[in-house]
Amino acid sequence: MPHLRRAAPGRTRPLTHLALACALAFAALTPAPAHAENPALEGAPPVMHGIKLLDGRHTVAPQFGLTLNDPYERNLMAGLSYRYYLASWVGIGVDIWAGGGVETSLTDDINREVGFSQSSFQLGTSSLRLLANATLELVPFTGKAMIFGDQFVRVDLHIDLGIGVALTSGSGRVDDETSVAPMVGVGLRFFPNAWLSVGIDLKDYFVNRVLASRKDGSVPGASFDHNWLLGLSVGFFFPTEPERDE
Repeated sequence: MPHLRRAAPGRTRPLTHLALACALAFAALTPAPAHAENPALEGAPPVMHGIKLLDGRHTVAPQFGLTLNDPYERNLMAGLSYRYYLASWVGIGVDIWAGGGVETSLTDDINREVGFSQSSFQLGTSSLRLLANATLELVPFTGKAMIFGDQFVRVDLHIDLGIGVALTSGSGRVDDETSVAPMVGVGLRFFPNAWLSVGIDLKDYFVNRVLASRKDGSVPGASFDHNWLLGLSVGFFFPTEPERDE
């Protein structure tokens, strides 16, 4: 029977080397418990000295927008928004928009088609001239979002509820009007830093007005209708340095 050769006393087999290397690597990569690294952190809250991004701060925001899904006149608007935040989840303020209307393709088509038989025909329409309202803003969510693949920015989701007044400008046989204008809206705000924000909002203003005259030239009665306004804003926060939690 052939003799089995034993490994030399000082030689370690390759599998033993591999197992030992894996064990050492695993031990090196396994994080030590936090309390072992810094006993002072034991029992501490998960977030310390959080930034009070909204509490007790004012913001002034120039804003630009346009109305959506307009049948006869698309409204181009510019304005200003102001907020004061009583707490991190609620603010009060005002929104003011001013602008004018631009005829849609539907209005151009009606004027062209009816104009063949009535040379003096011009469809009467109305556009939004001024929107002004007091606003209650609710902020149900604040957090962080990743943009451009690797950049984190603070972000909030807010809901706006407002009541105010709308001034409309009429053309042709449609008169200028003044209307109560309830408003609801939702928006997102991104914070590149603690004193600057960039926002996008979608608001719905309910305005009592005549959208357009009839093709025979008569004017229907005014009625409340939706006016969807998509806006972009740049907000400036004061004081520029927010408070921090103790």
